[in-house]
Amino acid sequence: MQISRIRRNKPRPDYHRLSTAFQILIYLPLTLATLSKTAFLLQSLFLTIHSVIHGTLSLLWGSQALSVMQMPMHPFLLLLCFNIFSASPAPWLVTIADWWGFQLTLSGPVFIVIEGMSSLLVVQKLGQEGKKVVSRGEAYQFALLIATAVSYVISAWWMVDVGDPHF
Repeated sequence: MQISRIRRNKPRPDYHRLSTAFQILIYLPLTLATLSKTAFLLQSLFLTIHSVIHGTLSLLWGSQALSVMQMPMHPFLLLLCFNIFSASPAPWLVTIADWWGFQLTLSGPVFIVIEGMSSLLVVQKLGQEGKKVVSRGEAYQFALLIATAVSYVISAWWMVDVGDPHF
């Protein structure tokens, strides 16, 4: 009789997604600092179009190969943007970049609402977890009370130290 061993699949960190986020966080400010606001907006539009195409393919195809294929796209789009702006860009590209900037300006309040909802969800989840911790006993209640007081004091100090001197 053969005993089969059950392999437990440990969740592995998804380095492709982390790398993608770091590339976006590096490439967009790099484009803004080295080229211009128009190049920054065009690079942002390129990354948005790429993300929509990649997300659609991931939804329809669902292959792990897509995350590997995504890795070289951000440097390619950065080089494409640098190549476009190495000389005077075509007027239609400048128009598209300006239009994209206008769309981003109009959608700003939507993103503010989404960010507020996300913060609310995080606070609610932290409250639920805090309730679980507090239900364990008085020692946990006291520790949570001290941690909360320390965070309030540090936050107040930070606001006074960084904020307006006339505050």
